[in-house]
Amino acid sequence: MKHIFLRYFRFSFALVVLTLVGCNSSSKNKVYLEEENKAKTDLDIGLVYYNELHLQLVKKRIKEKDSYFNNKYHEVLKEGQAALDYVADPVTNKTQIPPSKDLHDYLSYAPYRWPDASKLDGLPWIARDGIINPVSLGADTDFSRNTAFFDAIEKLTWSYYFSEDKRFAEKAIELIKVWYLNLETRVNPNINFGQAVPGLADGRKAGVQEWCQQSQVITAMQMFENDGILPKDVKQGMDIWFNDYLHWLITNPMAIEAGLTRQNHANHYNYQVVGLMMYLGKNEEAKQVVEDAKQARIADQIMPDGSQPREMGRTKSVQYATLNLWSMTELTLMGQKLGIDLWAYETKEGRSLKKAYSYLTPFVLGIEKWPQRQITEGGPEKAINKYMVPVFSMASTALDTILIDPKFKTYTNLKPLDALRYPPINLLHRKN
Repeated sequence: MKHIFLRYFRFSFALVVLTLVGCNSSSKNKVYLEEENKAKTDLDIGLVYYNELHLQLVKKRIKEKDSYFNNKYHEVLKEGQAALDYVADPVTNKTQIPPSKDLHDYLSYAPYRWPDASKLDGLPWIARDGIINPVSLGADTDFSRNTAFFDAIEKLTWSYYFSEDKRFAEKAIELIKVWYLNLETRVNPNINFGQAVPGLADGRKAGVQEWCQQSQVITAMQMFENDGILPKDVKQGMDIWFNDYLHWLITNPMAIEAGLTRQNHANHYNYQVVGLMMYLGKNEEAKQVVEDAKQARIADQIMPDGSQPREMGRTKSVQYATLNLWSMTELTLMGQKLGIDLWAYETKEGRSLKKAYSYLTPFVLGIEKWPQRQITEGGPEKAINKYMVPVFSMASTALDTILIDPKFKTYTNLKPLDALRYPPINLLHRKN
């Protein structure tokens, strides 16, 4: 499958290199970027990651005091209120110095790597799949602060969207400035030192997935711009930063390798690349990535029976099989906006997203026992209810198709925000 990705790379790089600008761009480059964005294709994609019609219907349901959606709304609003008190914690607050000697570079440790007890210095760290080393969550590196930042942006953005209270948007913009734009605190647009392994690697391709939730920032930018409350300088600065990060993703050898891993990391890579391209108006390039995903992702990762062996061989097989399929589902939703239908794609051998969901259905319904390892507390059954069942509800909404009879209420375990972003179809259209 490597040749498929490289074909895309040669195509996109020739176009992107003409428009991407550096971190220290001059005002002339900023003006150029602004003019370039005005010249985006005529394709109206709306919000990159979400179905706006569904979201508008949810807002309508909330205003009508629908019990289900109104209750979820107040839970989301409560989380947004708490996020108003979140104190910015930029990458420059870490105490561990990256190999580059630049605190602005993101740094994290591989979560499943541990010191080798058989060696005095413990080096190099060794793998213990599925078992998180608490050191990887420490304040001396950036993973936890990165997670907290994206989490705050997510809660603030959606609280603003559903309540239209500008306090949430203003707080989110303040945090975005600290994380991305302020010279003293900004993060550099690369993940050169993500998921480092002491004694083995300063950074690894697996680190690329740690910025998947940057999608929350893109959504925030779109919502605030649509409502006319996004400062022009923030828009210009973020367009430059996103262009620089996209450039890193499609030119850095380690990042490119992340897109060639033939498992969930490759799908997380696509999610970021396509999302950035769509946001920046590079829709033709985004189309090529999505089109290539038919062979490079669906045909390569899903077996004719619908199983995902590279994910199901992990020690947390339920999570990985669910996570990987959901990532492909998100790409499918983005592809629909670009006019490409991944949901309908099927190989001659029967490999398809539909087959993958069909394979998991008996486990969601509880009529078959999960055959693979799941080392978390409660085993496969608890993990299926926590992760897999909600994804079936979300996917039914994202794909506008009923994957399981609504009487099974797969939406029961949805998180409050997911219940609003991916509203259960049967509840969204029910009569009061």
